[in-house]
Amino acid sequence: MIPRSLPRLGAIAVLSSVSVAGCTSATLGVTPGTILSTIIANIPASTTVSRGGTTTTTTSTSSRTSARAPIPDSPPPTAAASRVLRIGESYIGVKYVWGGNTPSEGFDCSGFTKYVFAKYGITLPRTSREQAHAGVAVPADFRYLRPGDIMLFAEPGQAISHVAIYAGDGRILHSSSSNGGVGYTDLNTGSEWFVAYFVAARRLL
Repeated sequence: MIPRSLPRLGAIAVLSSVSVAGCTSATLGVTPGTILSTIIANIPASTTVSRGGTTTTTTSTSSRTSARAPIPDSPPPTAAASRVLRIGESYIGVKYVWGGNTPSEGFDCSGFTKYVFAKYGITLPRTSREQAHAGVAVPADFRYLRPGDIMLFAEPGQAISHVAIYAGDGRILHSSSSNGGVGYTDLNTGSEWFVAYFVAARRLL
């Protein structure tokens, strides 16, 4: 599934179930309340969001909209992170397949991260929502991310629906249907969905 565009000014953020890049929606991981609070802070000014029957209107302009500040540079990758990223890069071009676990059949988002980290000797659970519990928590803020961290994404009111490996300097390596498979996405040059709906990060290395 190609990520939907962000709500426009004055639009209503509809809390509907969605699977980003084919990763399964779920009810575990980050709670809907936490996700919604995060998203309210990251959507454009004057956007109305329905929450539990009440209406919240944001009044500040997020740095994560089209006018957001550039994503900060990352520290150099550690030897471990460089190795993981090289492993992941070796599968660039492998097709996207929902539920896919191997290069021969294709990967979905969590199948890709699970496979890549397994090649390095780190065992991850199968789904993105389960991977949200792996390793050590890192603030969902680009200033704290390091290459090799995994980033997790969720839309308002929904649980984790996508996972990617942070490559540093605003780039992610992932398997996405919007990419057609495994590849890099540069969050500095658009891809607002991934910036706005980045809700959690975990450090595995």
